[in-house]
Amino acid sequence: MLLGSTQNNTANNADEVLIADLIRQGRYAEAYVLLKRAPTDEAATWYNLALCLYWLNNYRQTIMCLDHAQAQLPVHNNSMAQHTDEVHKALTNKQNQTNDHLQSISKKYVAQFTGLVYDAILRLKTDCWLLLGEYSRVIELASPLAYKNYRNVNDALQIAKNKLNHDK
Repeated sequence: MLLGSTQNNTANNADEVLIADLIRQGRYAEAYVLLKRAPTDEAATWYNLALCLYWLNNYRQTIMCLDHAQAQLPVHNNSMAQHTDEVHKALTNKQNQTNDHLQSISKKYVAQFTGLVYDAILRLKTDCWLLLGEYSRVIELASPLAYKNYRNVNDALQIAKNKLNHDK
């Protein structure tokens, strides 16, 4: 073990918890300061940075951060695949109707729920493209997620299709 590596891990974990708390409290400026010091080779860093930029309505930079987050994701694991428990299905269906993709994530969450992080990235990108008025990109990005019944995705697809049909 390297000298001091335990202290660094403890400091990184403490910062990660603080970043999540700050974002949850709407203290994006303080979270941003910590995120600028965080490791850039982690999806959680980039995702949480994207949340700060999204809050600023800086949608293009949000998308760039989400691209970095996506590039840092581990190979897609199916830790959440094929749950047959009815309670879990009900919880998932209800949760898909929320904006949980606007919540901070941690390294551990990325490791345990890679597929959900991938979906959250696409959901947040969908929101950004919609707000930028890039309706064809919304349809391209969100259509593969439609079967999961995420409220923001379904709403974005409906709006984008209506706008594109109206413009014809």
